[in-house]
Amino acid sequence: MNLSLDEHRYGSPSPARADLQDVRDEELIVLVQNGQKRAFDEIVARYKGRLFSFILRMVKDPSLAEELTQETLIRVYIHATKYREIAKFSTWVFTIATNLVRNKMRQRSRRPHLISLNPAPEDDEIPVDPADQEADPTREVQREELAALINAATAKIPEKYRIPFLLREVDQLSYEEIQQVTGLKLGTVRSRINRARSRFRQLIKPMLRNEDLLEELEKIEARAAAEKDNEH
Repeated sequence: MNLSLDEHRYGSPSPARADLQDVRDEELIVLVQNGQKRAFDEIVARYKGRLFSFILRMVKDPSLAEELTQETLIRVYIHATKYREIAKFSTWVFTIATNLVRNKMRQRSRRPHLISLNPAPEDDEIPVDPADQEADPTREVQREELAALINAATAKIPEKYRIPFLLREVDQLSYEEIQQVTGLKLGTVRSRINRARSRFRQLIKPMLRNEDLLEELEKIEARAAAEKDNEH
């Protein structure tokens, strides 16, 4: 279940990047280590939107999110030689981003933090496909309504549960990857995500009046139940 309710698509690749579209992230960073700038351009294309979206949910400031996104990508480039394929490349990238966000949060610890699970970057930030002229406007309203409710509910989840929750439900990282990103023990990761899910359901269920939105919540609960069963 993707809580962000949006997809960042880059459309047709530029000719300069076309031959890199099927290359794994882990292979791309090796090319970067060998000085191939086009490989880094491909990494930026794949990760800029995801990083911006993730960071914006945490800092609720588009300018700051853009700054931290750029800093994350700069650090990926500068420290490319430090990457070793003992973890997924995406895990390494999100670890860098999470540490930067945490540092910034510490600096702003006395200020309230809000989250947007459906951020709207500037038009020139993330190229998107043209709007579907035949799209059902009712469905779009429902999506916007659900996104707003998700935003309101998630913003009330305590901060220490929020990061692993977002990494799992929005960015779809595995528990092991979240463990590496956050530095928490695996059991703590599972516990915090479960507590966040429970809190999320408690907060959002009273807000739902639309049957389609209730159905979406049921999918969240089904996923949580299935994962709990798989643990036994």
